[in-house]
Amino acid sequence: MKLGISELFTGSDARAGSWSTDAAQLIEEIGFNSVWLPEHVVFFPEYRSQYPYESGGAQEVNRLLGVIDPLVLASSIGTATKTLRIGTYVFVVPQRNPVITARQVASIDQLSGGRFEFGVGVGWAEEEYAALDVPFARRGARMNEYLAAMRALWASDELTEFSGEFVDLPPLYCFPKPAQPRLPIIVGGNSDASLRRIVEYGDGWAGYSQTFDDIEAFIAKLSTAMEAAGRQMSELSLKVGRRSKGKTEKDWEDDRAYIEQVMALGIDEVVVSPRIGDENYERDMRRYAEIMDL
Repeated sequence: MKLGISELFTGSDARAGSWSTDAAQLIEEIGFNSVWLPEHVVFFPEYRSQYPYESGGAQEVNRLLGVIDPLVLASSIGTATKTLRIGTYVFVVPQRNPVITARQVASIDQLSGGRFEFGVGVGWAEEEYAALDVPFARRGARMNEYLAAMRALWASDELTEFSGEFVDLPPLYCFPKPAQPRLPIIVGGNSDASLRRIVEYGDGWAGYSQTFDDIEAFIAKLSTAMEAAGRQMSELSLKVGRRSKGKTEKDWEDDRAYIEQVMALGIDEVVVSPRIGDENYERDMRRYAEIMDL
């Protein structure tokens, strides 16, 4: 059973810096495969944009309020751990300059010894895009081109150039390069556009808040699309996110049952978000790991 954990390391807490690395070391020690870091650059008291995963809207999103920048935190965790895989779940690619992002991601992969996985998405909140002065329209096309540009920047020690609608780079050198020969791009989302993006640019899928039927249907469509593109499903790492509905042992046992069922569908890793608070964190995390049979 390969499990990742999505942790909410929030900068609104003065102790977040040291606590986050201590928590990551504990996560590594007790047997989790990976830690995944969410991203929202800014938050709003209310959203006009429709939250696509849960019914909680702004209240659910603002549970992440103050979350530490995922790339900065990934660098810190990478130097504090030895074997833990580290990823973003998910990084909103179109909101940031792709050259800077490519350099930051490659730096993290170098510092962690090749343990970084780049979970990516287009985002859903038009309010965030407006605050960052980035067009919300055609964000999917922008993301696709940014991913292609970053792949080009990571690929060779020789001069790189790239020309497109959103990115126009003259011949240049961009260093460092990732430690991994092919740094994994894990594409988030449950839409047909996400599926096409996996086939063209991705090394995996990061699903979220999916029923068993939804997961099975998505994998079937993805398999067909991969075959049509001349790619194999074995090239992909399939992950789904699981948010616990509470913090009792019964809730955690429900997590285990869910994990066993989705892994039977061909999922490689489940990224869990157990509702474990700061108080007695180590005790509860160890008990959670015991129930998960880590």
